[in-house]
Amino acid sequence: MKILVVNCGSSSLKVAVFEVGEKATEIFKASYAKFESGCCFYKTTKDGKTETGEAPFGEVAAALVALPHILAGHGVTHLEAVGHRIVHGGETFRTTTVLDEPTVEAIAALTPLAPLHNPANLLAVRIAKEVWPNLPQVAVFDTAFHGTNPPRATTYAVPKAWRDAGLRRFGFHGTSHKYVAFRAAEEIGVPLRDLQIVSVHLGNGASVCAVNRGESIDTSMGMTPLEGLVMGTRSGDVDPGLFGFLSRQHGVSIREVEEALYSESGLKGLTGSSDMRDVEDRAGGGDADAQLAIELFAYRARKYIGAYAAAMGGLDAVVFTGGIGENSPSMRRRICDGLEFMGLAGC
Repeated sequence: MKILVVNCGSSSLKVAVFEVGEKATEIFKASYAKFESGCCFYKTTKDGKTETGEAPFGEVAAALVALPHILAGHGVTHLEAVGHRIVHGGETFRTTTVLDEPTVEAIAALTPLAPLHNPANLLAVRIAKEVWPNLPQVAVFDTAFHGTNPPRATTYAVPKAWRDAGLRRFGFHGTSHKYVAFRAAEEIGVPLRDLQIVSVHLGNGASVCAVNRGESIDTSMGMTPLEGLVMGTRSGDVDPGLFGFLSRQHGVSIREVEEALYSESGLKGLTGSSDMRDVEDRAGGGDADAQLAIELFAYRARKYIGAYAAAMGGLDAVVFTGGIGENSPSMRRRICDGLEFMGLAGC
């Protein structure tokens, strides 16, 4: 059985095809990013061979429409299902779900909680339904893994009317945190139920998760993917009082503040670039803004690791994933520096 897995963002597309039998084997994967001027950068891998270059797709939708042709060109045919990563499932979706029309509409209604993500996810669903109308389409939700978070971790200390209206913490990157926790347990050789793990997902979006004996008990993102760590273009934790201050003192609207916190903050707000590779290169050249951004990025992650070790009452492993977590040894070292008192080593 061949299953296509789609992870569609607002500015990038990642896909993979798995042959599923007694176990799942990845037989093809591709990524498309940096869409501009009618083209994008692509990377494909099949049979251990990687190909990179430019593709004639000026937007994510064009790459999605071309997927059947792309897959056929690599000898990948006879798909039997399509799986989609959906960022926000709210309180409704806590498990894998078939994407019929009522479900798609219910996910679309959650867009205010994930305005950068759910629309892009649903774009992929709608196009996939058009190009593969006879295949079942299934969603896996980033929020689902955090359904085990207790009320003390999910409740905001705000008026009851707001809480009754749905204001609460959900958490994201659940598919990533769940997977790396299982993989860490395999590598350590200890059942996951016996481990206390802090999973650190560092990419353009970033979050930390406390995985206590196989269950998420807290995570750094909140009602939306804006809370928590410093990210590529997102601020992470800020004082919510800044909304009132900017409105009263500078006439900035709520929409403008929100857009800036999502799209013009984080590494981009500190340095002008949202790419950690660029920031690290500039920091190495003596750029003070880039150096501060790296220190802030690492400090925020280190604080959460310490907090979650305390929340669990112990810590067996810190696991890094995501583009930065996997590919930046210097960032891993910066984050771990100072945590030796907990017995942390090997970063």
